[in-house]
Amino acid sequence: MLYLYSFIEIVYVLMAAPLMVGVQRSLEERMESKQGPSIFQPYYDLVKLFHKESLVPKVSSPVFRLGPYLIVMFYAFLAMILPIITAYPLAFAPSADFIGGGLIFGAAAAIKKFSAIDSRSNYAHLGTSRSASLAVFTEPIMVLIFIMLGVMSNTNNPFVINNVLRSSPQWYFSLVHGFVSAAFFMILIVETGQLPVESNTNGELGMIDQAMPFEYTGTDLAMYKLASYMKTFILLSVFLNVYVIPFGVPMENSGFLSIIIYMGIHLLKLLGLIIIFALLNTTVSKFRLYKNFDFLAVAFALAFLASLAYYIVK
Repeated sequence: MLYLYSFIEIVYVLMAAPLMVGVQRSLEERMESKQGPSIFQPYYDLVKLFHKESLVPKVSSPVFRLGPYLIVMFYAFLAMILPIITAYPLAFAPSADFIGGGLIFGAAAAIKKFSAIDSRSNYAHLGTSRSASLAVFTEPIMVLIFIMLGVMSNTNNPFVINNVLRSSPQWYFSLVHGFVSAAFFMILIVETGQLPVESNTNGELGMIDQAMPFEYTGTDLAMYKLASYMKTFILLSVFLNVYVIPFGVPMENSGFLSIIIYMGIHLLKLLGLIIIFALLNTTVSKFRLYKNFDFLAVAFALAFLASLAYYIVK
């Protein structure tokens, strides 16, 4: 059954990830009193791109073509080892803990940068350099956040962390958990390209992630977009299921029906977080590029305060 649940989990992520992006974009347009696209627009875009021809720059190597497919494979593997639809490990979960998952995320980001640079496009180089400059600061903050969660639960296993937070009110309502959650939320804004760090436009002065796939077309671009949707979906799921709302995730021996029911509950939890992002994106102005580092400094300060609070309370 564990293999069946793993299969259901990865299909769930693949099918629901574009929907969450479509819901957010539609909400943002409606908040600005516009008609807005359908919530299913990302599906339409993917289908259209899958039916188009992929053009490859003459100067690129096979890395350019392989990159998007490898990234999707990495995120598919992450979907099977993280607590998305269950609070207990499935068949492939023992393959990596939180630190291992972070390394896989880092490997996917590195492949993304290498394949973008391989296009030899000036815009791709621009976006890659900006993304790398932010990653220099976001990744150490993520490691510090994972370390603090490990200190709280005496493990780096995300399933155990979920169980500790849902069963220990003293940890869930502690300053350590509050600071860690706030720091992760700020990193989430950076990693998913929300305002005030990045907007979904192709403006040269501010684009980061939008510049990297500049030379991709057709099926390759569809896979690149799918990987981006999966990354957003997985990060939001980890934030909700492990950090903020660990309650209600099916425990072991809960049964197949409880997992199916929780998928609907999980989508509602994601919808609440997406509404928050939509409000941010329609009310907050975009930072200048150099101001993004001030934003990351605040995230680091919160993560550092979590470590101080732990040792003071202890």
